[in-house]
Amino acid sequence: MRTQIINFLLEQQNSDGSWGFSPAKAGAIEPTAYALMSLASEEPGRKAIDRGVGFLRKTQTARGAWAVNTQDSEEAAWATSLAGLALLGFEGTESMRTAAAQFVVDSFGRHPRPWILRLADWMRSFDASYVEENRGGWKWNPDTANWVEPTSYALMFLKKIQQSVANPQASGENAFKPIIAEAELLLYQRMCKEGGWNYGNAQVLGEELRPYPLTTAVALLALQNASNPECQKSLVYLQRAVREERSALALCMAVQCFGLYGIPAEPWMQAATVLYGETQYFQNIKTSALALLALQSLNGKSPFRLAS
Repeated sequence: MRTQIINFLLEQQNSDGSWGFSPAKAGAIEPTAYALMSLASEEPGRKAIDRGVGFLRKTQTARGAWAVNTQDSEEAAWATSLAGLALLGFEGTESMRTAAAQFVVDSFGRHPRPWILRLADWMRSFDASYVEENRGGWKWNPDTANWVEPTSYALMFLKKIQQSVANPQASGENAFKPIIAEAELLLYQRMCKEGGWNYGNAQVLGEELRPYPLTTAVALLALQNASNPECQKSLVYLQRAVREERSALALCMAVQCFGLYGIPAEPWMQAATVLYGETQYFQNIKTSALALLALQSLNGKSPFRLAS
């Protein structure tokens, strides 16, 4: 499967150096970022990587960001975070990564609220039992609500770039600390009752929402705190949930998550391999790249690993 996926990714790279979500589709940042991450340690991928990095270099905006795809003009912090994560694996991209990190930091914010709700929040804050519910994070689209996945992508990128510099204080990366801390609080606050994460809130109109394996794995990758009881509770949920999982995307993300938390992941990689034999992942480039990353993670390699 490994060789087949590598060949598939190399064959499906667009002439401009990008990858689309499916063969012959216009380039998009998400599959391009995952393809670059997965090919970074594969010898046959060197030329493809040079072209892919060149694509990111050409499409980065003056503010250091990227749009979701080549047919869009609106900058997106979550797509920029994934591009930044990919670039961390390659030399000569420091200025691109720094500009991307600044855009992501500038995009951090709370849920937009009308003045009457902001006034209500202020009045409630005088109550000793008040808990801040409007934590800062990141959004799919500007000026909308914060969501678990884009917040997780941004957290991973900022943590990784902070750890990649020799002197964070001198380079300004120490300014990320309060933003990282608040975004982590948002994720913990959004955790579902049984552990794990839904896409947005854990509760709506008094009803508890159920978690999902994919969002749970992504949030756990962003937090990477094995000593935290809430992370442990979510890992228990995830191990239970993936037993019945039929999504290759969720399985591959769970494999990487388990590897970083010291949990044997081979059974779930086997399940993802069986799905590949049945469907070839419907030639989805993002899923194929994540499967290659999952295979690599079994040997301890992961672009998502944070320093201990």
